[in-house]
Amino acid sequence: MTCVIRALGFADDSTPCLHEGQWLKSFDHDAYDGRGYGVFTDKIQRAKRFAGKAEALAFWNTQSTVQPWRPDGRPNKPLTALTIEIKDVP
Repeated sequence: MTCVIRALGFADDSTPCLHEGQWLKSFDHDAYDGRGYGVFTDKIQRAKRFAGKAEALAFWNTQSTVQPWRPDGRPNKPLTALTIEIKDVP
């Protein structure tokens, strides 16, 4: 069964998220000097597919290679700025 990622909002829960409720189409973890860049869609059929939930979770948790560490010393994982839902799709 394949899976897709849906954005539920920003993890800080205080900033409005333009992508809330949309499906992840693509994400570059190294874009914008490691801040990342994502493309989202309102069509689940256009969403990026993952082989399973573990693969989707690993993608969400990917660390930037161009800026692997944040100024606070923690790993820079730009997609984790979003709270997500991983959904099975046939």
